[in-house]
Amino acid sequence: MSSDFFQSKKPWSPYKDMILSYYLTPYLPKVCSLGKPVIVVDCFAGPGRFGDGTEGSPLIIARAVAQIAQKGKAVSALLLEEKKALFRRLQANLGPHEFCCHPKQGSFEDSAKEIARLAQTHTVFVYLDPYGIKSLHFATLAGIYENIRRGSSVEVLLNLNTPSLVRNGLAILKCTQPADVKGDWVAEQEAEVDRTMTAECLDSIAGGAYWRKIVCGKGSFADMEQTCLREYLNKMGQYFDQICCYGVKAKYEHTVPKYRLVFGSRHPDAYVLMNDAVCNARDRFLGKQRVEGYLPGLDMRGEDEIHDPCRLERTVLDVLTAPTSRGDLVIRAMRKVFGEYKEAEHRRIVGDMIRRGKMFSRSGKSRINDHETLSRKPFKVVEPRHD
Repeated sequence: MSSDFFQSKKPWSPYKDMILSYYLTPYLPKVCSLGKPVIVVDCFAGPGRFGDGTEGSPLIIARAVAQIAQKGKAVSALLLEEKKALFRRLQANLGPHEFCCHPKQGSFEDSAKEIARLAQTHTVFVYLDPYGIKSLHFATLAGIYENIRRGSSVEVLLNLNTPSLVRNGLAILKCTQPADVKGDWVAEQEAEVDRTMTAECLDSIAGGAYWRKIVCGKGSFADMEQTCLREYLNKMGQYFDQICCYGVKAKYEHTVPKYRLVFGSRHPDAYVLMNDAVCNARDRFLGKQRVEGYLPGLDMRGEDEIHDPCRLERTVLDVLTAPTSRGDLVIRAMRKVFGEYKEAEHRRIVGDMIRRGKMFSRSGKSRINDHETLSRKPFKVVEPRHD
């Protein structure tokens, strides 16, 4: 990590902060009702505030936690920072939030077993935003995830730099760099290649050796990155029922994201909350970029960045292959267009399609709840028998 890393944020970095903030706001009140104390863990906290005055993840977490803790709820934060100088700045920046936020000097790897123990008695939200990938050994993370199988509520929001995983894999195995990525993107990524990393170390980070065959293949870099991502998410699927992923690009014309934000939970409600958090962050980020001159016109936005109701309608119809409840239908459609339409938009389009005869509810009503069964064809009316 360069010495000026915490001087100012990169243009794409606020995305993470926005999503984290938007998610914690509804998440904390919900999980406080589960009956266990709640703890939010920032595993790579940093100093809490950048040199230009902007807040980092520790202060975003601290503010959200303090708001709930002040109401008498059993919620706290554990903020980990390994470097002594950054830790001292973190302590100073926490200010009035220290009553519920506890900074700790040490590495994530050294504290992982403590976090796993906390997950046995607490509801735990783990935020992992490291510099690079070297600290993210999958077995270490799995030691925390394992508590889900014992009935604990564990959620994770992970900044997973799959492009760095692929680039390090190419360097380790001395494979030829695919020609589909050029320019400043390549220059930025070159700095993330660790020439001391071994194949076995990358196996440990990836959770297996699957990446070796992928990076030695003939596909494009974008294909390699997406395939490695799918394999990694499959590994996470051993622990989490609900997994979603959102790619944040440094520039809109790039075919490969700067990083992936990966979220895991056991509950579909959490999936919906994260979808809406991403939607809120996208809208706010795009608006900010437009004001600052990054997006001079709407025509620069891709199809997936415009709230097009026709596209959402097509998606809902595509996934309605058999009669299903509205709640399940919304989740299934959301998986196809994750982070593009809020839950309210999904619900609104379903009601509108019922009114227009594009789909049908079992009750025949357009104002329905999540348990109502929906179909693309009218339901048969069963006449009462008169014996």
